[in-house]
Amino acid sequence: MKLSDLLGEAKIRSIHGPVDRLIRALRYDSRRVERDDVFFAWKGEKTDGHHYIAEVCDKGAAAVVLENPNYTGGRGSTFIEVASARRAMATMSAVFFGRPDRALKMVGVTGTNGKTTTAFILKHLLTEPKAPVGLIGTVRYEIGERILPASRTTPESLDLHGLLAQMKAGGCRAAVMEVSSHALEQGRVEPIAFQVGVFTNLTQDHLDYHESIENYFAAKTLLFTNLDRVENPGVAVINADDAYGVRLIALLKGRVRTIAYTLEGRAGSEIEARDFVSTANGTEGRLRIGKETHAFSLPLIGSFNVSNALAAAGGALALGIAPRVIVERLRQTPQVPGRLEKFVSADGVTAVVDYAHTDDAVRKALTVLRGITKGRLIAVLGCGGNRDAMKRPLMARASAECADYSIFTADNPRNENIELILNHMEAGVTERRFEGKYERLPDRRQAIAHALAVAKPGDMVCVAGKGHETTQEIAGQFHPFDDRLVVQEFLQRRGA
Repeated sequence: MKLSDLLGEAKIRSIHGPVDRLIRALRYDSRRVERDDVFFAWKGEKTDGHHYIAEVCDKGAAAVVLENPNYTGGRGSTFIEVASARRAMATMSAVFFGRPDRALKMVGVTGTNGKTTTAFILKHLLTEPKAPVGLIGTVRYEIGERILPASRTTPESLDLHGLLAQMKAGGCRAAVMEVSSHALEQGRVEPIAFQVGVFTNLTQDHLDYHESIENYFAAKTLLFTNLDRVENPGVAVINADDAYGVRLIALLKGRVRTIAYTLEGRAGSEIEARDFVSTANGTEGRLRIGKETHAFSLPLIGSFNVSNALAAAGGALALGIAPRVIVERLRQTPQVPGRLEKFVSADGVTAVVDYAHTDDAVRKALTVLRGITKGRLIAVLGCGGNRDAMKRPLMARASAECADYSIFTADNPRNENIELILNHMEAGVTERRFEGKYERLPDRRQAIAHALAVAKPGDMVCVAGKGHETTQEIAGQFHPFDDRLVVQEFLQRRGA
């Protein structure tokens, strides 16, 4: 493909050099650049890609797309100046891979909590024999039955469009993807015209990046304002029980078709769950979709998982799946890795591994578990380093209020001091009523082992924060660590 063919939709400020050049590949990692590649340079949070321009030019890069004109030079490459190299990469990547997004029904799921579970359920609801569905999200990427490890919730646009091209080639008819607020603000999902956008909820998170909850909400709304199109308009599926969901419904009124869902009987909702009851084995109740009401069974526990199932049902309904079929398929919903994933010892101690990493998610998970726990409820949780520090005391407080006993420990400390993180957490439980209700053990493995050692038959241990993750990041190094494997190891020791 020629460079000139890639530039049609990119917003270009200036071009220095020829555009009649054949392009072999697109790259944003300078280490992977080879002759006739295009390199995209932008200033990131940790490194500045402009510093590697001389290196990629020496390697024979055909072109460099950059934001800072001071790095433009006569080194044999064509220099293309843009306002946002990330956005330019998104539009150019889509063209380079032949716009695979146009061959797929694209569904984007966003929100603070519930994105992964909603996406997993929705993929399940949409999958038909001989018509696989792709999945892109926090846990993994799926191209039909083929599973790939996930590098991030929403990949860089170059990787994203490459995945979509593989889905198209693999016969997928749709792609369900989690869309993070970072990805929306950085333009990573451009120029995809989503057929469906799903909003689960919004609570405090990522304020280290967005700085305020209003900025965070504004980033989320970008997925939905994109649905307002003259040709091929999209459908919004929105949680009417969430305050920010109500605001989003009002924002889109008269502009975008909206399917609202509710657990609380909110007026105007198209999808509603009624009279549902959760046990240790799942949830049963009644589900209204439009004018039809059916008895439903969901092999997941907790009201928040019912809400996630309704979000998925809304996405399926928007894409033409009949209510009766939705209800039938919900009965066979698969377990989502690291989301209230349950393990039981031979002597009757239950442990649950969950990804809860906000105070709202911790509170909801522990409240659900409280309802099915015969004995004590013990929580093990930490907070990530180099992330929103303001939520740390809130998470600790949620744990101390909802569990009988809490153990504060490391999550992914990254480049922060673990003891400092634990101090931030402990600031949320300074009242006398929390005395004796928690302790701090910096080593996560030791914390899990201790919780499972002191638990008695009938007790429940919730290990929160990392869920499906298989590594722990400490001081820039990734160490093998899987909460699920550690839990199983120490539960088996109880049995022995």
